[in-house]
Formats: sequence, structure tokens, C-alpha cells
Amino acid sequence: MNQMITFGLHLDGQRTAQPKNVIGFAIVGPLGFLDILETHLGLLANRLSEASRAVQYRACLEKCDDENRFYHRSFIVDPFGTAATLLKWRDDWVLHGWNGTAVSGAPHRVTDMADIEKLAVRMVDAGVSQRLIAVVNALQNRSVPIDSVSLVEHIEVFPSLWQKVLSFLEVQPAPEPTPNGSGFLRHVQGALLAARAGQQYEKLAWQDDGSVLIVQAESQSLAAQWVATSIEDSTPALLVCEHDGDQLDAYLSAAKLPRQGFKESSAFRPALQVLPLALELLWDPLNVYALVQFLTHSVCPIRPVARQLIAEKVVDAPGITGVRWKQTLAKIDEKVGVDLQAQVREEIATWLGHQRYSLTEGAPIPSVIARVAKLAEFFQKRVGDEDASRSSAFMAGLSQCRASQRTLAELLAQGQKIISARQLQKVVIQSTANGSANPLWPAQVGAKLCATIPGAVFEPVAKVIWWQMQMPVLPGSLPWSEAEVSALANSGAMLRSATSRLDQTVQSWLRLVLAAQEKLILVLPPPDTEVHPLWQMLCAVVDDVPVLGLEQYLADGGNAMTRQTYRPLPQAKRWWQLPKDLVVTLREKESFTSLEKFLFNPYHWLLQYPAKLQPSRLLSSGSDFRMMGLLAHGLVERFYFGADSLKMDDEAFNTWFSETFESIVDEEGAHLRMSGRKADLESFRFRLERAVKALRQHITNAKVIEVCPEEKLFGHFPGGELGGPADLLLRTSNGHTAIVDMKWGGCKKYGEKLKNNQHLQLAIYAELQRQTTGQFPSVAYFIFDDAQMLAPDNTTFENARVVPSINGENTAQLYQRFIETWRWRASQVEGGAFEVVLTGISDHDIEELPAEGLAGEVLNVAYNEYRSLAGWGSKS
Repeated sequence: MNQMITFGLHLDGQRTAQPKNVIGFAIVGPLGFLDILETHLGLLANRLSEASRAVQYRACLEKCDDENRFYHRSFIVDPFGTAATLLKWRDDWVLHGWNGTAVSGAPHRVTDMADIEKLAVRMVDAGVSQRLIAVVNALQNRSVPIDSVSLVEHIEVFPSLWQKVLSFLEVQPAPEPTPNGSGFLRHVQGALLAARAGQQYEKLAWQDDGSVLIVQAESQSLAAQWVATSIEDSTPALLVCEHDGDQLDAYLSAAKLPRQGFKESSAFRPALQVLPLALELLWDPLNVYALVQFLTHSVCPIRPVARQLIAEKVVDAPGITGVRWKQTLAKIDEKVGVDLQAQVREEIATWLGHQRYSLTEGAPIPSVIARVAKLAEFFQKRVGDEDASRSSAFMAGLSQCRASQRTLAELLAQGQKIISARQLQKVVIQSTANGSANPLWPAQVGAKLCATIPGAVFEPVAKVIWWQMQMPVLPGSLPWSEAEVSALANSGAMLRSATSRLDQTVQSWLRLVLAAQEKLILVLPPPDTEVHPLWQMLCAVVDDVPVLGLEQYLADGGNAMTRQTYRPLPQAKRWWQLPKDLVVTLREKESFTSLEKFLFNPYHWLLQYPAKLQPSRLLSSGSDFRMMGLLAHGLVERFYFGADSLKMDDEAFNTWFSETFESIVDEEGAHLRMSGRKADLESFRFRLERAVKALRQHITNAKVIEVCPEEKLFGHFPGGELGGPADLLLRTSNGHTAIVDMKWGGCKKYGEKLKNNQHLQLAIYAELQRQTTGQFPSVAYFIFDDAQMLAPDNTTFENARVVPSINGENTAQLYQRFIETWRWRASQVEGGAFEVVLTGISDHDIEELPAEGLAGEVLNVAYNEYRSLAGWGSKS
């Protein structure tokens, strides 16, 4: 049975005509029609991606390149981008009739392109233009079972090759534009046609018969909600949405209406993000942020239990080597069990333990191909997923990998052995193209006609809704001079001018308006967005066009709005009172970390410990301040865990520091090796080396004979057991002990703590040591960033900066104040009361602190993961 074809330049992927109960009827655009013709003529074949064709064209450019070629300098800087751009030129020229030659006296760029074409016809796989040439050649000897082709646009606007194809077929010309509406809508359509034709017309007075409606909202969300109410009825309607169709579909779905299936393609679909991330891990230095993204991605070739633990390790201590890395692998082995250990270890080795390559020197293409092939294998195993949306996503990822493989293989075949990071990014971008549609949002039963391009509308329909009429991308000037266009015309390429293409675009806008039979609804974009030219045309033919502001529905309601009961956000308040039947018991064992929250912000303690609300450890990789503090602690621990640390001379220490600094950064601070962080790394190295040398001097001067890093201290207090690790526990030659708490920064902050006798952490550790030895130790802070030792006296550290207490109390008395404050808070907890201590909360119901207790303190809200749960109104 022969076919009847409706053919338009913009009909591919559109749904703008009512289904017909006819066999052999098809509505297609250029790609769809080309597929039909190739099927009938036996010309179907596997085609390379545009990325692979660009690589092939790159080879042609390289063979022709010399310093006199017009593209020479661009090609040196960006060979892939240059090849892709010039390939588009070449395909466009051929589509419009170029015969591949340059006439005598043609401009330089045209003659260069003609020279390149001599190679390209043999070396570059067929694109749309070459496929059309093959169709034209076949039609000269064969016919196709197509009765007629009805054109949407006039044949003159089709490229030359399409005109040649159509010359072999029975063509029904495009109908002349005519008004299809009734009432005032018909008058508007006629006036727009007259204005378009340059005829005289009388400006129309607005008529409010409901056939034309212009609306505008200050937000897209309100406009989308209103549109959802406008297509509820059974009236046949067509929805035109050039922008943000996914947002409109979301509101339609929320209103329990069928989704229209606006499949906006995106290169950022989850499955399409995996390959770029996997390839980013090829490079040295390791991109820690890309690694975390790879591990926490919803699509990842490493099993969830393993990548979760690895991600937690990398976030806490960036790096995939060293002692902590081995501990993480051991945890993974324990979690997965004996049966899966080998498989999981192989996955980790494949994706994380591979060789890395210099960003400046590039990576061997065979190694890159192997990595892409491994990911393709991962997707291949999952394309058969029973869930259609997941299967579609995996297929998109597989297609991306295969396109990249073919492109890389083509480069290898051309003799290129190494690929740079930038070139590899280009390959992936070109292989990804426009990405893929959202597989979770297909059109549903009952969806209206819809289009994403105004030019796709060609049949009358009762109601037309044009969503978000904002300024489109208008046809621009050709990238070639008049002399070049003239020379191309002499070689067969009839390129259309910008004026001609703009005229065609305006005609397509009018065709959309003319399609409305009963009602035309134009939804203008928000006031701060440039509007569509058609809106300006409408204002030119109609006087005082009224625009309905949708915000009025917020005040007086209507079909578009449902009144909701006002529910204010919960306000932050000073006290949380638990119900009497909800009893919170005190913990049997506490540490300084937990007690600090218990004393100074009880609601924080309540949520973190009794309620056991735990924030994600993967939300961020932590601040540099925290990371540098951890690295500094780690380096000092390694030094003083060494048996000869107290005997090491300066020269030996310098050697040790250089080696250990490099290894600890690799193991736990790899983010400092990333591009752009060299200055940060060297600054950190300088400050840390200066600080550790100063610390060594303080310890030497104090005649310390034993240093115990991270010494675990245990004891008790009225609430039960109490414990915690002291950063450094020192024993001197005279039998005295000292506890040093190391901080990366905060010289002023911790100086104030000593001055006001508020160094609670040191006081607690000192008491625990006293309970063990019967003697209170000296206490001090060591600040790395300032290379300073801060102490309340110089009993142990004679060169410390002494900051005595202004109230005359000592560390032992501070501990007693802590006990009084703990008892006060404990009595509140027994009554179910928990104070919220945040800046900005009213103090009118604050409870007076115990006279013999600690002074009040507002903890740093940056370390409070539960601040949003306290309610609104506080300053966080």
C-alpha cells in the first residue's frame, strides 16, 4: 500500500495533528522522511555519530593544514572544536547544493574548504546531506511507494537537496495561509495576515468575546498552575511550549491531568553523567570532588555498600592510599562477606585503583578506550531492566559510551596515540550531543496536541495555548561574507539570506495563530523577560490589548486558585517541653563533645544523642580550616608515635617532615594537589612546618621525656563515666605532666577562653588525668596557624604566651563550675525541658544560670547541623 506523507521542516518529534484512521499516512520532518525514503530504496545503514564524523573531518583538516590555511591557528588551539564547526559548514553547504568545488577567484576560505572536500568525500562518513545525495541518485532509477507528499511550507524554503528529492514525487503545495477562527479571533488573524503582506489595515479595537485571551504572571509557577486549569475540559487543544516544558508538565501532573510529554533533552541526565566522571578520575592529580560525585552518583559501577564507605572516607580524609584507606577496604571486606570480597575488590581496583596520567602529558588512547568499554559493559548488562524508565536511561548511557568508543577508535586509527584531558572532554561532549529525554515523564493517555516549535503547527484546532511567549533565538547573519556566498552560489550552494530565513520564521509564527478556530490563549513570560516578536505584532494591529494579571487570583480566587488555610512556619522558641510520657534519660557515658552541647545548647544534645538524628557525612567535603587541622594533627601524631622523635636532630627532622608531609597529603589531603591549589598547598606546608618546629622547641625546653599522642583518658563525674582523647599528654623529667590541646587556628578565641577561665575541654581532661595520677597536670593550647603555645602559666612551657585568668580561678575550680552547671541542666532534662540557645531568640523566659556554674556561651552555629530544626526567627 502506498503512503501519503505530510512533510514539514519542523515536524520531527512533534505531535501537532489529530490521529487519522488511515493506513499508510505519516507526518514527518526531514529525519523521519529521510528514514522512510532510505527504507524504500534499500539505503539503510549503521551511521556514525556526529562526534565520530568530526574526528574524521579533523583528519582531513590535519592533512591539509599549513600556516596559510584560514583555520590554522584555531586548529592548533582546539582541533576538535574547529573540526566540528567546519564540518557543520560543509554539511550545510552540501545540503544547499554545493558541488564541493571552488570557482576561479573564489575567496580563500572557500578554496580551502574545496581542497579539504577532496579528502572528505572519501574519508568522512555520510551525514544527512550525503544521504540525501544517495537518495537522489537512487530515485533516478527507482520509484518509491508514495502517492503524495503534502508540504507544510512552500517548496522554495526547503534546501536544494530536498527540492531535488521532492522533484521525483507527487507534491501537494503548502496551502496559502487563511484565518480559521471565529469572532474577534478571526479579525485578529486577518489583520496579522494583512500586516504581514504589507497591505493597509485598520487597527482593531479590542473585543472581549473570549476568543482571544492574553495572560501574564510574575512567576512561571503561577502561570503553569493557571494553564493546568485551562486545558481541563474536553475541547481539542494544542499546547505550544518552546521553553521549560518539564516545569509545565510537573504542574499538569500535580493537577492530576495527563502529562504532555515535553521531552526536553538534557546532557545532565544521571546516566549521562557517569562517563564524564569516570574519565575525570583518569588524571593525576586526583580530582577529589569528581571522585565523591562518582561514588555518590545514583548510577555507579561500584556496589553501594563499598562506595558508601569509600565516599565517607574520602569526604573525611581526601585520598585513596595509606593506612586509613586500607582500614576502609577492610571494613568493606567485612560488610560484603567472603563470597563477594574478590568481586568488590576488583570493582574498586578497576574504577579507583588504576594508573593515572598527567594532565599536561595526556593519556594513552587504548587505556581510555578500555575504560569506556568497561563502562559500556556495565550499562549493557542493565538495558534489560524491567523498569522501562531505568532501561531507557541505561540505553542512553550505553549509546554515549559506544559513540565515545567509536570516536576514540577513529583517533587511534588516524595514528594519534595520546589524548589530552581537554580533547577527551570534547569527545564526550560531542558524543553526548543534546543528551536524552527524561524517561520518567512520557506523554500520558489524554494528552493534548503539543509542539515545542511554533513552525510545527499546520492543522486547525479549536484551542491554541502558547506558553511563555519569550524572545526566541532569531536567525542570524551567515558566517560568510557576500563574496563567499556568491562564490558558493557559483558552485551550486544556494544559501538563504538572514532576511529570507527570518521571513520564513515569521510565517511559522503566523501559522500557529491562524490554526486557532475558537480560542487563542497567549501566556506572556514574567515582566522582566523579553517578549516574543509576535506579541509586538499583535499590539501593532490591536488597540490597547488587555493583559490579565494572574496575581489577581491570589487575592480573589477563581477557577485557577484553591484557598488554603494559612499555616505559619514554626517559630524558634527558647524552651522545648517534652510530653510527660516521653522521658529522656541521661547517658551513662559522656565526652567533652557531647557535654558541650548538653551544657550550652541542650536541644542540640537532645537531637543528636537521645533522638539519634544523624546528618549525612557526604553533603560536603568539609572546609579547608577543618581539613588542615586534621592533617596537622595527623602529622604530629605520626612524628611523636616514632620511637626517636625526642632524639631527632633538626636535619633529620627536616628530611622526615618533607617525606611525611607528601605522604599525608596524598593519603588524607589529596584535594590540596588539585589544579589551582598549588599556592594553598605550599602555604599550608610552610605554616605547618613552622608550627611543628615551634612545638618541638617547646617540648625540648620543657625537658619532656615522653609524648603520648591521642592519649585516651578515662574517669567519672556525677553523671557517670567520662572520657576522651587528649591531643598530647606530656611527661617531663621532673615527673610533672601536661596536656596540650592542638588547634589549627583561633589564637584570639582560645586566648579569651584562658583569660576568662573557660577552657572547659582542657579542664575535663586535666581532671581525668588527676583521677588517674592524683596530680593536676599543666594545660595549654597549641595554635598551628600562629605557631604559638597558649597557657594559663609557664609552669611547664617557659616560652609559652601566658594568659592568666582575670578572675583568679584555676583549672580545678573551672571543673567544679562545670559540675554545678551539669547538675542544673540535668534537673531540667529530668523535667523534660530543653533550652534552645541560638542568637535572635527572645530572652524574656531565659532561666538564670547557677551562681557557681559556668558562664553562658553561644556555640558556633556553623557546627550545628540541627539549626533549621529549631524553627524560624533565630539568626543562624
